[in-house]
Amino acid sequence: MEITPFSSKPNIIQTPKQKCPCGTDRCYIDLYRVDEDDEFTDPNCTPNNSSDQVSVLAPFVGQTFETDEDAIEYYNNFARCTGFLVRRERSKGNPDHPMGVYKRELVCHRAGAPLSAKAGETKRLKRKKPERCRCEAQMVIKKNMSGGSAKWAVVNFNNVHNHDLLEVNFVHYQPQYHHRYISQADRDRIIALAKGGCNVGLIIGALEMEKGIKTGQLTFSERDVKNFLHASETVNPELERVELLKYCKSMKEKIPDFRYEVSIMEDNKLENIAWSYVESIRSYKAFGDVVIFDVGHRLCTYDRPILTWFGLDNNGNIIFFSCAVLFDEKLESYRWALQAFLRLLDGKYPQTILTDFNVNLKEIIETDLPETKHAHSFDHIISKLSSWFSAPLGPQYEKFKTEFCQLTELNQIEEFEREWERIVLQFGLVLDRHAEFLFLNRFFWGLAYLKNWFFGGLLGGEHNLKIRGFFRRFLNSETKLKDFIEQVGVAVDFQNQAAEETNQNQIQTNLKTCLPLEEHASTILTPYSFPIFQKEISLSTQYAVYETDIETYLVQHHLKTGGGGHIVTCIPSSEEVSCTCKGFEFLGVLCRHALRVLSLKNCFVVPDRYLLLRWRRESNLFPKSSGFKYRSQALKSLGSILVQESAITKDRFDYVQWHLGKLLNHVRDMEAGPANVVEDDWLDAGMPIIAEMDVGPTRKIAPRGRPRKQKSTVKVANEEDAALS
Repeated sequence: MEITPFSSKPNIIQTPKQKCPCGTDRCYIDLYRVDEDDEFTDPNCTPNNSSDQVSVLAPFVGQTFETDEDAIEYYNNFARCTGFLVRRERSKGNPDHPMGVYKRELVCHRAGAPLSAKAGETKRLKRKKPERCRCEAQMVIKKNMSGGSAKWAVVNFNNVHNHDLLEVNFVHYQPQYHHRYISQADRDRIIALAKGGCNVGLIIGALEMEKGIKTGQLTFSERDVKNFLHASETVNPELERVELLKYCKSMKEKIPDFRYEVSIMEDNKLENIAWSYVESIRSYKAFGDVVIFDVGHRLCTYDRPILTWFGLDNNGNIIFFSCAVLFDEKLESYRWALQAFLRLLDGKYPQTILTDFNVNLKEIIETDLPETKHAHSFDHIISKLSSWFSAPLGPQYEKFKTEFCQLTELNQIEEFEREWERIVLQFGLVLDRHAEFLFLNRFFWGLAYLKNWFFGGLLGGEHNLKIRGFFRRFLNSETKLKDFIEQVGVAVDFQNQAAEETNQNQIQTNLKTCLPLEEHASTILTPYSFPIFQKEISLSTQYAVYETDIETYLVQHHLKTGGGGHIVTCIPSSEEVSCTCKGFEFLGVLCRHALRVLSLKNCFVVPDRYLLLRWRRESNLFPKSSGFKYRSQALKSLGSILVQESAITKDRFDYVQWHLGKLLNHVRDMEAGPANVVEDDWLDAGMPIIAEMDVGPTRKIAPRGRPRKQKSTVKVANEEDAALS
């Protein structure tokens, strides 16, 4: 969930008869959080239960969420703490469309007109107060596409109720209670405790103790836990294996370029599976220089680890490469997955690979990818500091964390090691095992040791939230293996469509320095990579240049001319430039020091070799070529009509599916030559686009086999056409 700062003073609502753990009037329950199992309390409070009042932050217009489920969960928590229930009133959009549902209305449980009584219930309902009383309290959320990713924003919020609110402590006793949900973290923990032999009562007690809450304050009951465990136990692994292999074979028949590998155990049971898609293989060929190897997810239904490979495209989007589900987390299983990944993606080795701390991963990457640089993201290192050093350092921990973050930014090895020695002495960590572990593994996270390799800006760790968002839409404790593979394919399709829309909607970036180098780069680099270049060339104007030798220059900041700086070597005859800061090697964009020297040498265009192909507009997976936009729209329109017509009967569907398969194979065999028409030619020729395309009358398909009794579909089809028009 994205945390959006307040643009104005937040709406604070006082809720009586609910005690805050700290018992003070100033404390409030903060519903902003990143993980689902975060506690909704002020981190500075100290429990003493001496107050009967607490403040609750209400949603506000403009607040954004990663998914609609995040927004619904947020509003549910707010309602639970305020004293009412939430009902999903209506949604807009089509779940089968790539954009899916784009608007949701969440209302109070008493919204709407009173329901009419059923036959035989009139006498009984006379003594009962109507449940619905036209309450207008609601929250409306809408999906917005920005930067190639979808975010859900609050577009309307009303918290005025025309009825008495429920007692907060008795909300969960209501028959229509909607807040009894089990979060993903709690589901994983329940399964782990159940496998350890704990009964339902012990599981409830353990969760209450771990969360530090009183008995009965969980968002679910013992019956919910029993139902969840029962659903988890109904999985048939053997049947799942058969269905999975059937699905993969059918996918291979429909899409010959779909690739998968499986390993079978001696008892003929499925051990491991890895797969990749056509678009993912194409993406890896273009952007497989830096890879994120994620091992942080599990398929809880089978207690199996999920391994996923992601990358970064030229527009800054996280792109999917491949995925594997393993039987266990042993070294040999990881090795099989890595080798399968390389086989599926034509044996291309990445230049750099990012992982979490994992001994098995470290070993197999050293042996199977000897030429690939292995590293850990800064974000992952920072996330470990609290559990390792907060207890031994106490109040000094925050100061230590600040100095450690500054340490990660040092790019000189001597300076890094000197500063590390000072920090461990200052905070008394000379004999600490975690500090020793960090220093021994400094080659995997210290910038000074990584600056010679290309990481494309991924070392910061901002990609972790995007990866969690990729899986969070469909991965839960009840996900089956076959469903998981299908949903990954849907997520990849959505990811590709978002990337295509980003490419088609690129805007021209404004120049800041008006230097010829900046103007030249703006015509070649993408809207994601050009701002990085623009930042460097803007800062280059603050540096002084001193020639120290032939074609060698010392570049220093104008306020730090007393010492330091970087050495830049520039050879105009061969258009070569290099800097000791290794900025180009690390980011793939020329650093400010090199750009300063190029400007001094009257260089008006950036040498071609320093405008990497992976950062150029021409490297788009969905090129904005001549006529592409119009051809794409025309095919989408025709495809939409074809889906509507073919879905009416099974005979139509079988006919269309068979012919589309042949058509797809024929198109793939055609040579991919240059476009024969340009956009103006399409427009001048009056080529039909979108709804204007004439698809002719509906063709009657002769049924195969015994005729079936079919419902009248002509009227339904005409009504759908009228609604669409």
